[in-house]
Amino acid sequence: MDSHTDSVFSILSFNILFGGTHLGQPLNQTAKVIETSGADVTVLCEHMGSARPLADRLALHYYEVKSLPYRDSVAVLSRFPIIETFDHGVRLELSDDETACVFGVHLSSSPYQPYQVRDGAFSRVEEVVESAETTRGREIDRVLAEISTRMKKRERVFLCGDFNEPSHLDWTDRSAAAGFHFKTMVPWPCSSKIIASGMVDSLRAVYPDECDFPAVTWTTVPGEGVGGAADVINEVHDRIDFVYHAGGDIRPVAAEIIGENEKHSDLVVVPYPSDHRAVVVRFCLNLELN
Repeated sequence: MDSHTDSVFSILSFNILFGGTHLGQPLNQTAKVIETSGADVTVLCEHMGSARPLADRLALHYYEVKSLPYRDSVAVLSRFPIIETFDHGVRLELSDDETACVFGVHLSSSPYQPYQVRDGAFSRVEEVVESAETTRGREIDRVLAEISTRMKKRERVFLCGDFNEPSHLDWTDRSAAAGFHFKTMVPWPCSSKIIASGMVDSLRAVYPDECDFPAVTWTTVPGEGVGGAADVINEVHDRIDFVYHAGGDIRPVAAEIIGENEKHSDLVVVPYPSDHRAVVVRFCLNLELN
């Protein structure tokens, strides 16, 4: 007779910044972030050829997503065997009869609409949404089309990466009234599409209050000329790295930000090797035992 057991499964979304050594630290520091997270699976962005050496150091399986525009950016590292690959992700074997699909993205970064909002480039919220849709709409549509095939079969699905766009679950009327995000509500299209597809923002499922737990992932090095604002005072700090999930037996139970200090992070690695903080989410999965 078949039985079931609850199993903890954790996944890390981590943009390692130009291969993980751009800030002058050895690749071991990037590996340390992954180890500190305790993640079973890591979705890397900007791996730039570092996926394989990281997998070798950590004794993990790995796959580099080959589809444009992610080539040399997105990779999946996993302690579980990779038994199938897709355009934007992989299927993992969790046990003899149990699998999960993990998809990774690194969406276009320019133009970056939060900076444009800061600079007064838009007169209406609708213009912000239109610009974001033009920048990343087709990219996320392709990924969601692939994911929908898996979701229709009621498979476990995870979507992670650097989306280079905030969430409509963060830029809310409530957060605007509290003084966040230039006191502006924006229904960001990328996150809106993902939620509309049936996926769940995993961190927000654990921490639904966007004001009490903003979970900022961008940036750890404001004003240092690493892809952000030219000076500290003009930097726009935001959550742009995400973990999403879908599947009836997936229950997020914890979420943590990994970064450079205790002020901004739940788990700290010093020196920290990236301009993005990482996010790890821990899930309870109901797995079948034979």
